[in-house]
Amino acid sequence: MSLLTALLAGSWHWIAAIGAVVAAIGASYFGGKKIGKAQQQAKADTESAQKEAAQTAAVAHQQQQHREEATRVATQNSNLDDAAARDKLRQSKYNQP
Repeated sequence: MSLLTALLAGSWHWIAAIGAVVAAIGASYFGGKKIGKAQQQAKADTESAQKEAAQTAAVAHQQQQHREEATRVATQNSNLDDAAARDKLRQSKYNQP
């Protein structure tokens, strides 16, 4: 008790220094929590962007395959003569009654 009285009586600057240290520790703790949350959110955003990029690449690859197949079929059909094209249409699974 005498220490507290002595600090309050003549050495109030020590109390202010201790208060400043406590405030600095509190500020660094809460600031660190905020930084941790920001880093966690950034990591989640990065993972989400990578997943979206992978999905976009998969769709682009599938579209490329469809384009190549359509080009192949168009080339194959253009190489047929008239009789062969008619025969192909007659034998198509879409032309069955």
